[in-house]
Amino acid sequence: PAHSFPTRRSSDLGGPPAWGEAAPAPAPTSRTSPSILGGLVGIVGSVLTMVGVFSGWVKLGSTGTVTAWSLTQGDGLLKSQTPYAIVALASVAGLASLLLFTGIARTPVRIVTALVVLAIVGVTAANWAEIASYVTDNFPSSFQANSATGLDLAIAGGVLVFVAALLPAKKPKAS
Repeated sequence: PAHSFPTRRSSDLGGPPAWGEAAPAPAPTSRTSPSILGGLVGIVGSVLTMVGVFSGWVKLGSTGTVTAWSLTQGDGLLKSQTPYAIVALASVAGLASLLLFTGIARTPVRIVTALVVLAIVGVTAANWAEIASYVTDNFPSSFQANSATGLDLAIAGGVLVFVAALLPAKKPKAS
């Protein structure tokens, strides 16, 4: 017996569309409008956070100032791994800021950036609480430990990165 096969258009076979047929829509990309200002502000914020870790973190009465990074070795006060976490989080914030600058996957990057900022501020505050508890438990009540510039820079850097996540993207050009 003879078989008859149905005729098909070339577009049914995944080939190029036949004359007169509409071309298929291009696949959406994950690239959106960049936030140039947001990227720049975020990079500045992440750098400030890292500079804060290597700057004076705690003033120890009249004996001097300790950097957060020196806490990783236990120099001058307690030993803590928290500065490693802050530097790692600031690095992630810097990478996220570069992505904001380029506009790649903007919405997910903004969410990740905001979460990283919460982590930076939370870890920094937890480190300060750890230091305050250590000083209270191990030094006379007349001894004072105060925050220094580095701690303030780390928090300010985190806040700048958060602002970067909120800044609007560049308006796409109308064609």
